[in-house]
Amino acid sequence: MDKAKKRLELIKAGVKLPPRVAARELKGEITKWLKREEIIVITGARQTGKSVLLYQLILNDILPKTTAVHYFNLDVPKHLEFFQSPDKLIALANKSKGKTYVIIDEVQRLKEPGLFLKGVYDLHLPLKIIVSGSSALEIKSKIHEALTGRKVLFHLHPFNLKELCWALFPKEKFEKIVKDKQKFALALDHFLTYGGYPAVVMAKSKKLKLALLAEVFQSYLEKDVKAFLKVENETAFMNLLKLLASQVGSLTNKEELSNSLGIHKNTLDNYLFYLEQTFILDFIRPFYKNPRKELLKNPKVYFNDLGIRNFAVSTFGKFEYRPDKGVILENFAYLSLKKLVKYANTISFWRTKAGAEVDFILVDKMQPIPFEVKATRLEKFKISRSFRSFLLTYKPTKAFCLNLSLSETKNVGATKISFLTPQDLILL
Repeated sequence: MDKAKKRLELIKAGVKLPPRVAARELKGEITKWLKREEIIVITGARQTGKSVLLYQLILNDILPKTTAVHYFNLDVPKHLEFFQSPDKLIALANKSKGKTYVIIDEVQRLKEPGLFLKGVYDLHLPLKIIVSGSSALEIKSKIHEALTGRKVLFHLHPFNLKELCWALFPKEKFEKIVKDKQKFALALDHFLTYGGYPAVVMAKSKKLKLALLAEVFQSYLEKDVKAFLKVENETAFMNLLKLLASQVGSLTNKEELSNSLGIHKNTLDNYLFYLEQTFILDFIRPFYKNPRKELLKNPKVYFNDLGIRNFAVSTFGKFEYRPDKGVILENFAYLSLKKLVKYANTISFWRTKAGAEVDFILVDKMQPIPFEVKATRLEKFKISRSFRSFLLTYKPTKAFCLNLSLSETKNVGATKISFLTPQDLILL
């Protein structure tokens, strides 16, 4: 079959890119694994663009090299029927002279997807399988253990700020966008206000952006919270989400949350676990070396999308005039740091019983790196008493402070402190 016929066949199966498509950084990571045997598993929250990412891989990376590529969306009954037994998939692999690529979207629709894929993989057929699904937690529960040693796992988040810039200004290089104050300010304000869900970013009006955020929120409630997680007290769950949205950057006190919501602590623990495992938010834990002086217990919470966070507290508006701009910039800093570090659990915070605190602590080669956030336009080099206290206690070699205007580096003792603007941070 020639490539034109195969492309037409794929289009009939649903593989068609929308008019506006932004590049995704994750695609470059995935393509490195296309020639290997492991099953590629792509997870992520609903509506983060997993299907479009699959289409990009098929049309831009796989099809140019081979026509032995087949796409299945298991929301389509005919496609789901194909996988009632592995026989048809085995026959498909044996029919091709070389490697056959099989892409399965909404893989959680299979009864036992992990066991099904394990059985096929262990036959060592000339088959490369790529799967994704809308419910990341559901995929994890059905696939993770069965495919141990047989898969490579990727998680797709909403657009990060770099991807959002690509989406808003597709014809310009990222570095040029960042240097253009007006364009970067527009992209940053969108990211801080409406977040990075692709459909929301692509929407032209504020009204449509809010409607799409509401749809993302409702879809999460209906399909993840009610249908899969079987949460009975939906009101308490959503009230918890709203409470946490109002506490971004603050210590999370489980006893207070439990009392406020009128739910048992075990139920609260389950709800917090669900929120973290469905990639709505993250908790970061305290950094400590002296248990007697530093807090060890309560975590801090940050959202993985600021549009969802703002929707939960029903507050939208230009960042510069927001009363909560401090916590918004802190959440932005967390998302930027999370993108920079290999493992999110290497991000923590520091707080002493005396009340001194530093927003974030990164650990690099066993050495702590303090990172503070100030939602102000600093005119000159200035560090807080808490920040200085950390420097005196741990003597780090480097430290950072995010602010809205100052970009310079100075030494304080043995520590090199870099003051960063959002532009500086995103270029790291």
